Amino acid sequence: MERKENSDNELVFPGRGKTGHLVEPKKGWKRLKQRAGLANVRTHDLRRSLGSWQAATGANLSIIGKTLNHKNVATTAIYVRLNIDSVEKVATAMLSAGGMLPEGDVVDIRKKASK
Repeated sequence: MERKENSDNELVFPGRGKTGHLVEPKKGWKRLKQRAGLANVRTHDLRRSLGSWQAATGANLSIIGKTLNHKNVATTAIYVRLNIDSVEKVATAMLSAGGMLPEGDVVDIRKKASK
């Protein structure tokens, strides 16, 4: 679904259903998975991955909950064992892990010091 530049609709993803907006992009998600070569991935898996990566990169429980739009702290508590700092830091870590950003030069300081 393309977004019209001069749309009269305030919604980012307007739809033809009862709600007037896109609720679940089934067809688009199916196309995306096919193009990416993914089989058993659900949209909710993306939410879980974001929460997990946030926790792993140092974010606190409050930030994770707000990012995932959780109303209850107990719902977010599953991510506590990990950690987060910022969405930008998480996105960068995820893109790096996926090979979409260069990792940079890694120097083993133990070897360099012994020369």
